[in-house]
Amino acid sequence: MNERILLVDYENIKAMDLAALPDDVKVGFVLGGKQGTLPTALAVKAQSMGSRFDYVRILSVERNACDFCIAFYLGELLHANPQAECVILSKEKKGFDPLVKHLTVERGFKVRRVSEQQDAFEEISGVTLKTPFERLIWLLKKEKVLPRKRQGLEGKVKSWFQDLSPADRDGLVAQLFEGGFVKESEKEALTFFRAQLR
Repeated sequence: MNERILLVDYENIKAMDLAALPDDVKVGFVLGGKQGTLPTALAVKAQSMGSRFDYVRILSVERNACDFCIAFYLGELLHANPQAECVILSKEKKGFDPLVKHLTVERGFKVRRVSEQQDAFEEISGVTLKTPFERLIWLLKKEKVLPRKRQGLEGKVKSWFQDLSPADRDGLVAQLFEGGFVKESEKEALTFFRAQLR
């Protein structure tokens, strides 16, 4: 299994349950300049994780200081291990989502941003996903903004299923259309049926 890493923007994600994370996940916290310490319960659990937990405190209180540092550490991690699955836990989507799109679609890395800890890894949500198509449906349900064009959908499928062959990824997209989860208009715009994704 490839390395899995969770980078936490602790400046805007305050509630964390480290015990709920899968045992193989490494965690990196980035604390803002106004955050001097971690809550006791969180610090105790972090200590029990040993080398799987690390944190950096950014002394600056400037806007987006933590975001830029997370982007830097993400780059370091991907340089050291290009096959790693990296998840950014942050509510800051304006800056991170374009970066995630570039890294996944243009560079082929496995990177996602989530706003809630429960969306970071499948095991946290309590969902058991047996097939790639089940995982695809689960991932689409978590997306707040769904792709508007087939190319965007294919890009997401490629980033989520890099281990699959191009033919298998095309098969997943085809299965979405055949199953009535999505349709394409004459103007090539996609319409998703969220009720079907449940």
